[in-house]
Amino acid sequence: MAEGHRERLIEKALRYGIESFQKHEVLELYLFTLIPRKDTNPIAHELIEKFGSFYNICNARVEELIKVKGIGRRAAQQLKLFPSIVRAYQLSMYGDKKVFGSIEEIGRYCVDLLASRINEAMYMLCLDANKTIIKQVLVAEGTPSEVYVEPRQIIEHVTYSPTQSVVLCHNHPGGTLMPSQNDIETTQNIKNALATIGIKLLDHIIVGKGTFISFNEHNFKF
Repeated sequence: MAEGHRERLIEKALRYGIESFQKHEVLELYLFTLIPRKDTNPIAHELIEKFGSFYNICNARVEELIKVKGIGRRAAQQLKLFPSIVRAYQLSMYGDKKVFGSIEEIGRYCVDLLASRINEAMYMLCLDANKTIIKQVLVAEGTPSEVYVEPRQIIEHVTYSPTQSVVLCHNHPGGTLMPSQNDIETTQNIKNALATIGIKLLDHIIVGKGTFISFNEHNFKF
């Protein structure tokens, strides 16, 4: 494809944003950086036709992506990494901030932490006596519909550390925010396990499609 087409599409994106772009145009714009010397328009069309959306493309297996003509392994790997890059970009807005003053602030942080994941994942935010985040830990990753966590997985990350309290957060890729019975029971088990070593479970945040709920604010007993 003529270099002029690329320049026009980039200029259009910079001037007007990509909100008005068609699905294949957004993908084509990104493919410019991955495939510098090919016409990416038909590649973008084929990817959309095969997978349905940019989201599905970036969460497809590398082996499936390279079946599309024009997509090599390196381009497939970069597409696969795109959601992780987006998360890193979102989290970078917090800089070195380690203290959050409200549930709303913690919840928004958890939304960014779990953005674009297609499987359920459980994170733990470890806080010291001043409610400063010491570290965040990916405790477990499961399937699109569940993640299984045992209390010992939590305990091993906080033993022999200055952790005084913990906030759990996990996502529901399907979008529903209501905790399942398993979510409630797992939270209770983790709370009891932490209590045996003198650590308090402050809250459990559930994230779904860009929003969240707090166990505490919705009075879910744990």
